[in-house]
Amino acid sequence: MKTRNYFFWIVIAILMASAVARAQESAPAASATDTIPVTTHSAVAQHAYEMGMVQREDRLFVDEGLEFFRQAVKADPQFALGHAALGYFTTDPKEAKQESALAVKFIDNASPDEQLLIRWMNSTKNGETVVAISAMNDLLAKYPNDKRLGNLAGEWLCAYQGANERGEAVLSRLLKNDPRYYPAMNNLAYCYALSGQPQLAPPLMEQYVAALPNEPNPQDSYGEIMRMLGDYPAALEHYQKALQIDPHFNASQVGVASTYALMGDERKARAQYLVAIKGTSERSTQIGYRILYAMTYYRENKPRLAREEFEKVDAEAHSAGLTVQEAEIHRAMALFNPDAASALKDLDEAREDLSDTRTSNLLPGDRDNELALILQARAFIAVNSGKTEAAQATLKLLENMAQTNRSTPVQEAYHSANGAVLFAHGDYANAIAELQEDPQNPLSLQLRAEAQSKAGRSADARKTLETLASISDERMETAFAAPTARMALKRDATRPAQGGAN
Repeated sequence: MKTRNYFFWIVIAILMASAVARAQESAPAASATDTIPVTTHSAVAQHAYEMGMVQREDRLFVDEGLEFFRQAVKADPQFALGHAALGYFTTDPKEAKQESALAVKFIDNASPDEQLLIRWMNSTKNGETVVAISAMNDLLAKYPNDKRLGNLAGEWLCAYQGANERGEAVLSRLLKNDPRYYPAMNNLAYCYALSGQPQLAPPLMEQYVAALPNEPNPQDSYGEIMRMLGDYPAALEHYQKALQIDPHFNASQVGVASTYALMGDERKARAQYLVAIKGTSERSTQIGYRILYAMTYYRENKPRLAREEFEKVDAEAHSAGLTVQEAEIHRAMALFNPDAASALKDLDEAREDLSDTRTSNLLPGDRDNELALILQARAFIAVNSGKTEAAQATLKLLENMAQTNRSTPVQEAYHSANGAVLFAHGDYANAIAELQEDPQNPLSLQLRAEAQSKAGRSADARKTLETLASISDERMETAFAAPTARMALKRDATRPAQGGAN
């Protein structure tokens, strides 16, 4: 299994390198033929699609973009690319499956190159990574001057595939050809922040803010970058500037709430999350914010209140048919459940949420990515509680998934769970190697530091803890693992002084 995984990622690297190299070939100045065509018999649908891309990709008005895509497919129900875009961008798993299926149903109405884009969009949601990258390669090679296409590809590579170098190459080429293409500047800054080069991000944000002083997203992105870097006062300042420009820019409202949560001011965070919940009409987004709201009680070490709140949200998610969100809620309750047997039951409920009888309305990729996280958490909880047989059984389920689903979340979860089982057997060297295959997950970092410590690699363990402690994001795994790492580093920092005093 491990050999096949390495071979797969070699193939992926070659495919991605091919995409960048082919796209970097010289090309004439952009014209109408340099962009992927949009085929619809309705002028209203075409305009709505374009406005959807402007709102979602250029201005980052997410809810508004979705509404335009919905208008596009309402004006032309057989508009294949419109259905594909709505399925790709929506946060509602049920809508994603419905729209992706309609895109396939009407794909013959689209031009050959639109069909490639539809296959790429659908494949990214289905866990068909090789198919997605192949379609992306062909499109980038044929349309090197299609800025929106390049920006979409760069964002996907960095944010969803962990292929930061490839994403940076695509986005840097866009900016070389057009230094004023600000969506690419925005995504390149995120690539740098995610790839361990955070010092390169703020200068890009300065340019972005200066170029578009009346747009909220530059300030919002700057705020998120600073939050990722752990500079919470600066993050709040930029989020608040975004809200001064547009009080209804809800991404910044959530940013303010999450920054307060990371700062430990959970009461303020909850008040701000309530404003954000009222600020969106998207039901799936509201449930996502409710999950963040409930997490503040765990951050505040009030597990009973957290569980009560999560149970309320779970009922609402169930009523709305949001099964992925239901599973996420049960996964959160399991992570923070101090009783291992009860935590495993929480994860059983999460798996039941994603059972075949309840996920006929989900795309396989949406289901499998969440299921992989559930199984990863199950393996870690089992190992930490000495239930090695349960961990091995869970690993087998992940191994079966990883053999057929090559998406980054599934592959990383498999390696991480394998590392946990190796750790349980005392094979620390191989456990470390496997856990390194999941470099950004707080659970993997936490166990990797412990394995390095047990293997006598104290300097490496400290470096891993520092990496974990520096993570500042909204994930439940971060809320669970990062505070422990910060406390451990703080204790270590006081030991030399105490020793000297004695």
